Amino acid sequence: MAGFIGTSPFLSMQAWPAPAKVGLAAFTALWVAPTLHVTVPDPFANAGMFVVDALTETVTGMFLGMVASMMVAAVTIAGQAFDIDIGFSSAVLFDPSAGASVGISSSFLSWIFTVFFLGIGGLDGLMLALMKSYQFIPLGVLHFPSNTWSVLSAILGLAMTIGIQMVAPMLVAMLLSDLTFALLSRAVPQMNVFVVGFPAKLFVGLTLFAAVMPGVVYVMNQLFQVMFAQLNGVLLWLGG
Repeated sequence: MAGFIGTSPFLSMQAWPAPAKVGLAAFTALWVAPTLHVTVPDPFANAGMFVVDALTETVTGMFLGMVASMMVAAVTIAGQAFDIDIGFSSAVLFDPSAGASVGISSSFLSWIFTVFFLGIGGLDGLMLALMKSYQFIPLGVLHFPSNTWSVLSAILGLAMTIGIQMVAPMLVAMLLSDLTFALLSRAVPQMNVFVVGFPAKLFVGLTLFAAVMPGVVYVMNQLFQVMFAQLNGVLLWLGG
């Protein structure tokens, strides 16, 4: 439980104080434990087996949380791609929740994604996925198949694909504007393309960004479905 909270999206934010994370892990464990029909080794009778089982469960939770975080990274990928194309790559903000500097578009999309995630009960879905893991993966049993890295690479590739799809219209518009100004620079050499091009790209990019926002939210909804489908697939995969 602690491993999942430490690596899962939103729950692992640095804005959450450590005592709150520990308390949430303890409360959730006490809530889930009565529903599990498993035999827990006595820590006093067999301390070694108890430690091994605890470490195994921690690694399982961390792996599931990492898979969910990899899918949520699609939003950051989308924002970074748009920032680079529109010229906002050097304009970064410090995100206290992530503890790192992120682009303006990434920060904006992340906040929209967070509100949308909480609004549709995403945290409940994550907790249900964690509880479901005990049905597929026996307590103290963890087996990573030989194609673990291939599966993780496929999940990360899927996240990158969804992230690019999220901002694909803006990227295409920026490419067309670059081609337009390239032709103008050849046709009208006297025009300073750098002076005229940046404000024009900024106007086109932000206008189109606002226009396609409903589509971005739709892709975010698809991202939720894909994320939980991937978690379910990983549970079946780890459970053998």
